[in-house]
Amino acid sequence: MLNKREACSFAVIILISLLSYFNIFENSFHFDDFGYIVNNEGLKEYFRHPTTFKPVDPIVFTLLNLENRSVVMDSFFLNYSVGGFNVFGFHIFNISVHILTCLLIFVLLKETLCNFRFSKNGFKSDAGINIPLLSSLLFAVHPINTQAVTYISNRSTLLATFFFLSSFFFLIKYTRSALYSSAFSFIFLSAISLLMGFGSKPIIISFPAVFIIYYLFFLSQKSSAIKKDLLNKLTSSIGFCIIASPLILTVFSKYINSQWLSAINIKPLSLINSLLSPVTMALNLTKDYISSFLYLLTEFKVIVFYYLKIIFFPFNQNVDPDFHIAQGLTDIPVLFCLFLIILLLIIGLYFYKKNPLITFGIFWFYITLLPTSSIIPLLDPVAEHRIYLPFVGIAIIFSVFLSAFYKKNQKSTAGLIASLIFIIAPIVILSSLTIQRNFTWKDDVSLWSDAAEKSPLKPRPFTNLGESYEKKADYQKAIHSFKKAVSLAPDYDYAHNNLGTVYGKLNQFDLAIKEYLHVLKVNDQFTEAHYNLGKAYEMKGMLDEAVQEYLKTIGQQRDFYQAYFNLASIYSRRESYKKAISTYQKFLKYADTDLLSVSDFNDYQAYERYKDDYLAYLKNKQLYPAAYFELGKIYMKTENIDMAFSYFSKALKLDSSYVPARIALGNILMMRGSYDKAEESFQQILKLDPDNFTAHNNLGLIYLRYKNKPSQAVYYFQKSLKINPSQPDAKSVMEAVKKILNK
Repeated sequence: MLNKREACSFAVIILISLLSYFNIFENSFHFDDFGYIVNNEGLKEYFRHPTTFKPVDPIVFTLLNLENRSVVMDSFFLNYSVGGFNVFGFHIFNISVHILTCLLIFVLLKETLCNFRFSKNGFKSDAGINIPLLSSLLFAVHPINTQAVTYISNRSTLLATFFFLSSFFFLIKYTRSALYSSAFSFIFLSAISLLMGFGSKPIIISFPAVFIIYYLFFLSQKSSAIKKDLLNKLTSSIGFCIIASPLILTVFSKYINSQWLSAINIKPLSLINSLLSPVTMALNLTKDYISSFLYLLTEFKVIVFYYLKIIFFPFNQNVDPDFHIAQGLTDIPVLFCLFLIILLLIIGLYFYKKNPLITFGIFWFYITLLPTSSIIPLLDPVAEHRIYLPFVGIAIIFSVFLSAFYKKNQKSTAGLIASLIFIIAPIVILSSLTIQRNFTWKDDVSLWSDAAEKSPLKPRPFTNLGESYEKKADYQKAIHSFKKAVSLAPDYDYAHNNLGTVYGKLNQFDLAIKEYLHVLKVNDQFTEAHYNLGKAYEMKGMLDEAVQEYLKTIGQQRDFYQAYFNLASIYSRRESYKKAISTYQKFLKYADTDLLSVSDFNDYQAYERYKDDYLAYLKNKQLYPAAYFELGKIYMKTENIDMAFSYFSKALKLDSSYVPARIALGNILMMRGSYDKAEESFQQILKLDPDNFTAHNNLGLIYLRYKNKPSQAVYYFQKSLKINPSQPDAKSVMEAVKKILNK
């Protein structure tokens, strides 16, 4: 149970955290959020039917495995099941995990300070500032953590840190427990937390090293009897499992997922592959980017010139900093940073006897940085969310020095006031900076405008800013941003492709074709550029060239289903009906199993409208029932009325509001003499589209020729002429009206 002082501390931590992040709850989704959440239909289908779901795409299946952050995915499913795509719920979850992490920091430090006696620090004196509370507050409000908290997809970092601290806490409890039953409970909870942490993000691999340091610094100072008991526990098989957990988790994570697979078939070779897969994957992703040695040297600079700088001077934060790769050991900044890092370690060792918390904080910082700032190259050398877990150590160090400053100056009234101001001011300033930084994350335009301003020589922020403007249909600003990106990197194929897409939306197809040709000159394997070039050719009427590009698209990506649709459309226009039918069938095959592979479906407004069932939106998207409709048209042209009727019916089954198919179906019903059903079909069209002049005309014909209701026929004919007086059948319709009225 919490005492009053602890309860008050908890309340303060929660309140200050909420005040620092009150303005994030309407911040939009960003980049990876669309892939992981908004458009991740396979994973949402898995959540609806977790015991029976069998994903068609093996990539979706691997995402369910523990090594692929299934805990994070399950948390996304939970948000989606409760509130759909409402960002409020996703942000509530993130801030809740952040607050729980802050509370865990408090509990861990409280446990340490209350149960272990230090030699020369006097931490147990009531005269000192509450170090656990101060550490938690510094962690809660520092703006370096905004990227981890505000960016929804960085929930992986939040959850990994939370479970890291949870496992740490339970393991400490295990080492102090006297009863076997309680010891077993704590080690079980520690193992589960570690497992959940690994299922959130592999950064938890640093856990054993941090705990060993903790044991050496704190637990080993206990009495010899307890010390012996601890050694017995830590050298037991369970203790060994905890220490060896990174290797164990790496091996078994492939076989453990949120469905808890019933069969485990492990072979020696697969064990080795599992063990090495995280490293080999990282190296394969970055083998053409940077060597491990240069990445390590670069990280020396990142730690000093970015992470530590932002921690001590939290200004000019950037989601995409332009950080230069180290040139080698002769790089003077690298040598300076290496010297400073070693110096900080020496300072930490110096404080070991006086104040082990300072030393532990420094070691915590460096050890927890190792998974992202060592020899395994990542695509981005610097990212602010990577400092979230390491910053726990820095928060501890800050709080120790602030407490010491307070104790030194508390004897006089003036010194006491000055000390309180010196302690409270950082909390207020950091909280204000966090609030300000959260506004930057409001939407893509605000985020990437900020990044482009702070990284004016880096093309990626301008490319992402251009995409943000494109989503808002602000095409001129999008063009300006993409042009800026290609001016910085003339062969940046992605930016050229996006620029061509915007030109295409403005019907400036010559300019679009120029951009796509440039892309393919740089990278002929850019599949989407082949497709976009084919589309531009098609819009210009250059059908032979369009066919060639669509065939290249399919050749490079067999399931690029939209290329099949466009190719089939060209075959149909050329009356190559056998090819058209075969190609439409391939479109339906691939579109049904992979509705998310084409960027055209990444439509923010669409998922807002269809947030209850985005999959229904995709299947109701005009392109999908249109394939059935086009097949029906082909069979009509080849006089296979039954097949045409079947395909028109399938189009309507997918989308009952698909008017072209309903009109075609009504025409067939008229041909078959089913006038009542035809009338019903056209009336339904008018409910969906009251200004559909074709439906009015057909109803007029039904009432005139088959139902002998000339007055009603006149009504619908006149309605049709009023809607579209220049329609192709206007002359014959007017003659029919005159003939009826003159009788």
